[in-house]
Amino acid sequence: MRWCSLRCVRGGNGIGPLRGQTIGDGTLRAAEWMPGRRLVVAVRPGHPLAEGPLSLERYAAAEHLTVSRRGRLRDPIDDALATHGHERRVVAAGPTVDLALRLAPGTDLVLSLPDAVTRAARDRLGLITLPLPLPMPAVPLYLLWHQRHDDDRAHAWLRDLATETVRALFAPPAASPRSPTSVTGQ
Repeated sequence: MRWCSLRCVRGGNGIGPLRGQTIGDGTLRAAEWMPGRRLVVAVRPGHPLAEGPLSLERYAAAEHLTVSRRGRLRDPIDDALATHGHERRVVAAGPTVDLALRLAPGTDLVLSLPDAVTRAARDRLGLITLPLPLPMPAVPLYLLWHQRHDDDRAHAWLRDLATETVRALFAPPAASPRSPTSVTGQ
């Protein structure tokens, strides 16, 4: 059995904007998996940032952990901070969101992550979620695969199934229609 790999990454994470289908050296393919997602801040319980309002100054002064499969310590958050006259200290980069989340409970490092797709893991690990204290555009998520799987029908099926499942799981909640009793008060 040949192992196939699908990988989810967030845009602007050291691999370019991923607007086209081919990235890197041309062997990887990318497709937008989910439209833009809001970023949040995750910290351990008892972290100094969890006490009181999270200001831009306090956020920038903390030590940060980023997610970058290439080990880059700078991402679009740093550019946004610079426009407000701030700089953060990124002390480490985890190659995956999972690894970064597992480091957070035992450290004072601050993570900035897409909200919806990391919510269950943050809850399971007992992390505190705070709003990101600066305006950022929503971050899209992309699905990556190697070009050797382009014509593999089973792999295409898996990509489609993964995309459909993730979109269903993280779709915004539908507005609930009002019941006749709530409208009439009966």
